Amino acid sequence: MAFWIRAATLVIGGNKYDLDGMNFTFDIPFEDSDEPPVATVTVTNLSANTRNGIKKDDAVILNAGYQGNVGCILVGKVVGLKHKQSNVDWTSTLTVQPCAEEILERIVNKTYAENMKASAIIRDLLNIFGVEVARCELSIDTSYPRGRVCRGNLKKVLTEIVVNECKSRFIVRTTGQVYITKADDGINNGVTLTPATGLLRSDEETVAIQVETDLNSQKTGEDRKEDTISRSCLLNYSIATAEVVKVQSSDLNGRKMTVNVQPLSKHLENGKYESQPPILKVPVALTHCGGFIFRPWIKEGDIGTVVYLDHDMDATVTGGKEAKPLTERNHATTDAIFVGALVAGSYTVKGLPDESICIATEDGKIYVAITKDKVIVKNEDTTVEFTATSIDMKSTDMTITLDGKMVVTTGDKVYLN
Repeated sequence: MAFWIRAATLVIGGNKYDLDGMNFTFDIPFEDSDEPPVATVTVTNLSANTRNGIKKDDAVILNAGYQGNVGCILVGKVVGLKHKQSNVDWTSTLTVQPCAEEILERIVNKTYAENMKASAIIRDLLNIFGVEVARCELSIDTSYPRGRVCRGNLKKVLTEIVVNECKSRFIVRTTGQVYITKADDGINNGVTLTPATGLLRSDEETVAIQVETDLNSQKTGEDRKEDTISRSCLLNYSIATAEVVKVQSSDLNGRKMTVNVQPLSKHLENGKYESQPPILKVPVALTHCGGFIFRPWIKEGDIGTVVYLDHDMDATVTGGKEAKPLTERNHATTDAIFVGALVAGSYTVKGLPDESICIATEDGKIYVAITKDKVIVKNEDTTVEFTATSIDMKSTDMTITLDGKMVVTTGDKVYLN
């Protein structure tokens, strides 16, 4: 059983507060808007000196989450302030405008020892100002045998290290989250939402199946109502507007035949074999023709093959007919199809008739089999075999319920035992 123990730190100006020591709440909108979001932070019972010391444009940094998973969700400055007394309690409400760029404009002057790694220097530079990097994955984690002097504008120093010396990307979100990724990567945190990772249960939830959220970040509120699925989860600093997430949820049963796949073959990168990133929202191959459909039920953990189509498949799949590709991409992960599943590991097919086409449970106890001369339906101790001239049925009990009459026509005797 997971215990969700809240953890957070709040920096206002030069003072830092822990959740254990202070009572504070926050409201940070994550919306699609041309205007920067405005957050509110409410703190209870600051000392009189601290209340009087808070000024307009003071830096505000909020790191929050749950024990073992805490990250930066806001870097901003004070644009509004209100203190209110109720009996013996004082409540201070700060209106905060995100301004990570301004924090990064500060001046730094620090020298690092010999053989320091770039990743350690980057994290330390950000921590000087209370900012936790949400993701730090460098294409090259440069080592400095003679040490390194970091002097000047913080953002310029970080850009020089990350971009020029480590050949990576330096990204700052409007909410203040700092992302440092490999040159070819974007902001895809590979977030999986399940009850174990903070997904909150809905009233309609019954049986779990993995599906995906649509990316509707550019649609208006009116446009979103019909095709957007809304779910709630506990605070996760990795999730922001337009984040690609994987939801394992029950109330979305059967809506989309897509899967998220994790390549099992590692690839060689910088002389070391690394895990490949997951491929999200891959359509599942099925048989759909002549007014019939054969639909497999893919479950988490199944192993299959991913096939990459030659060209952009969006126009063809959407229209269902011959069409000009919308882009010139070739063999891209966005044009993948999952064909599965493979029999892998120690599992062997057992209990099924030879020389037959079967639909069965993997333990072989339930199946429908078609052979050259008969059809077999089996459910553990019940078996029915259909041949061209006979039906052979074996079972423990049989119940026949009819709303009308039964007519039995036979060319011979009827035996009841």
